[in-house]
Amino acid sequence: MERFTALIISLLITFSVGAVQADDHDETGMPVGVVYSLEVHDPKAFIASMTKYWNSETGQKNPGYAIVRQIVSGGESSASHTVAVVYPSYAAWDKSNAINANSEQLAIFAAETRESVSFVSSSIFEFTGVAVGNGEVETGSAITMVYQLSVSDPETYATALKRFDKAAPSENLSGLFQIRGAGESDITHVLSISANSMADLMGNLKKDQTGSAFESFIDAISSTRSVVGTFVTADIAVFGN
Repeated sequence: MERFTALIISLLITFSVGAVQADDHDETGMPVGVVYSLEVHDPKAFIASMTKYWNSETGQKNPGYAIVRQIVSGGESSASHTVAVVYPSYAAWDKSNAINANSEQLAIFAAETRESVSFVSSSIFEFTGVAVGNGEVETGSAITMVYQLSVSDPETYATALKRFDKAAPSENLSGLFQIRGAGESDITHVLSISANSMADLMGNLKKDQTGSAFESFIDAISSTRSVVGTFVTADIAVFGN
């Protein structure tokens, strides 16, 4: 899962796509997880609490990863950071819940973060298996443009995205995620596009969004998707074992 792992840790949540083997080594599946949007009042205290939990006995047993990102540009949202907690499968997520259920370390983490963080929103995501682009993103240093999408025909959109990638491969690295449990939001999918710097990300996007291949891509998806919103993040910490 070399490319796949790179995507999850560096993008989303940042991942060979196809038959992806889970970290537990006894199951196969596509990564899933939950992304939290947070208003962080004391970033240093929050990262210290995250570090304490993931270094604890409970955290060492947790089969997931947590990626903390600062929101560089997010419009009118009050959120300053996101935390994507990623698992290799829903079974691994259940295992994590069981490990955390009576954990003193998790209770301490929850108590500490009440002082440093305000909750804004959360959504469950599932990786679709669609990863495109030739970029190599370094773990924990990604700059990511996130497109929040409302997609009425996911198969048509994914097929068009892969066709676009074959015709004009990007130097960015992108992953397509399905969103579940987003409340009243119209968002059904997220396309995360990452690079190692703002200059690389934006420069590559400008190149990608010109030419006949991009025009053909837009024509193919125009009736099946709308852009609900966009935001830009910078990875600041990755936790996991």
